[in-house]
Parts: sequence; C-alpha cells; structure tokens
Amino acid sequence: MPLAGLVLAVMMAVMTGSPASASDPLRLKEGFRLLKLTSYMRTLESGGHVFAVQNGSSQDLHLVLHRPPQNDLAIALGLQPASGPVLRLFSSDDREFASAPGASEKLRFNIPAEQVQTFFLPQSGGVASVDFYLWSPEALASHESNRQTFHSTVLLLLMLLLLLAIGVGIMRRSRRAAYAVVMAVGLMVLLSSLWMRDILPDNPQFEWLLVNRLDSIRAALAIGVAMSLVAHLNLMAQQIVNRNYWTRVIIVSDMVLVAFGVFWVWQIYAPDFAGLISAELNEIALAMTCGTVLMGAIFVPDRRRA
Repeated sequence: MPLAGLVLAVMMAVMTGSPASASDPLRLKEGFRLLKLTSYMRTLESGGHVFAVQNGSSQDLHLVLHRPPQNDLAIALGLQPASGPVLRLFSSDDREFASAPGASEKLRFNIPAEQVQTFFLPQSGGVASVDFYLWSPEALASHESNRQTFHSTVLLLLMLLLLLAIGVGIMRRSRRAAYAVVMAVGLMVLLSSLWMRDILPDNPQFEWLLVNRLDSIRAALAIGVAMSLVAHLNLMAQQIVNRNYWTRVIIVSDMVLVAFGVFWVWQIYAPDFAGLISAELNEIALAMTCGTVLMGAIFVPDRRRA
C-alpha cells in the first residue's frame, strides 16, 4: 500500500467520530509484555483499523499482533473456513508486514527506536469482530509454553485414569464400565486432536498427524456421541446393575457436556468472550467430561455386592 494511501486512510480515521483516546499514540518500552489492543484501535468507516505506537526506548521494539485462534471443532464440522485470513499490517514509513503461512493468527512487526508510527490493519474475513492483543515475543513464547505444559499434563492425567478404569472394568467385569471407557477414549482422541498443534513437537515426522487432524476430530466426535447415546438408551431401556450409580454418573457427565457445548457455541459467535482463556473453556469442559466418565468406571460398585 503506497504511503499516500495510508495517509489518506489515517485522515479518514481522524475525520470519523471515534473516541479521542483511540487516536493517541500507545507508548511502549522495553519491559512491555501484553496489552489488549482493541480499545486503542480506531475503526474506519471504509473498513479496517488504525492505531499508533510510540517506541519510548532507545532500541528497536519487536512486537507480535495476535488474535484468538480459530475453533478447530467448528472447522472440522464445516461451520468455519479451514484457514483464517492472513493478517497484513502497513506502517506509516511505507513498510508492510504479513503473518507467516500456517500461523495466520500471529503477525510480527517492529518499530524503530524513539519513533512514533501509525499502522493500518485492513479488514479481512470478518476481522472486525475479533479482539486483538499486542505481545512481546518473549511473553508470547512463555504463554504458549505454559499452555503446552498444561495440555500435556491434563492428557497425562486422563491417560492414567484411563489405564486405571480399564483395570477396574476387567476386575469388576462391568459392561457399563467398558462402555464408559470406549466413550472416554473417543473424547480423549477428540481432545488430543484439538490440542495437537500445541503438544506435538515441531518435527516433520508428525506432519501426517497434523494433516489428518480434522479427520481424527470428526471420528472421535462420532465415537463419543455414539457411546453417549448407547449409555442413555441402555439406562432407559434395560434393567441394569447399579442403575442408581450410573444414573448419577450420566447426569454429572451430561451437565459438564452441556457446559462444553455452551462454551463452544459462544466461542464461535464471540471468539474473545472471556479474554485469553476463551479458547480453553470448552476444551477444559471436554476434559472434565472425559474425567467424569472415567471416574465413573473406576468407582463402579462390585457386581457381587449389587
């Protein structure tokens, strides 16, 4: 975008009736880590956003513009496009920045030392409805590392519960515990597929898993839904052992599963409804559903006592 076009866009922004605070330069220094940028951006009537940043340090300031990640389950079900729009940013010194291929939610740019620059972010693919965050590269790397550790820990705990549930199901000879284990396996595969980009190391040998990630999400979701229907139908249509116990297990798991559905739909229509944890809430609820089902299989009463 030529410099004259950017200046024209900025002039249009000044002429609009936006709040005065949005036009003030945002002063940042070396210790900067994280800021929600949306409130400092001016929306243009012609489309796109404008914001200004002042580098208050004596060194170049490196920043990352970040938007919430897409909803992978919605992508697998065809409710959202498979790839998000590429972020592009134009600066007042006629530079252009663009997000890297495969990482369309992050855009790295820099501001020379002790300069004030205005940036124009074109509107693309519904970007106007998304909140943006401004990170330092170090703070973003730390956040992603903490998220990876959290996801890996949750999956490890669920795997331990799964092994324990399998052992208890065999020892107690409980068919319903076997159903619960199969349902939990489906939910675990679904959860692992949703977290795959975070937990897998950056290695070419895992590329085939990432390529087939959406297919594994669909298959795991189908298994989890099918086993949930089987559990409900068995509870209603058959005389089963420990009916009261399994009724409580199913009710609790259904409540958590409803929470997962609510957070998932909420994220589709409002990707940043709860800030940085918006994308995590539905996945945490899914992990809790899986854990509830496995705990039900682990603590199933002995058939002989029943």
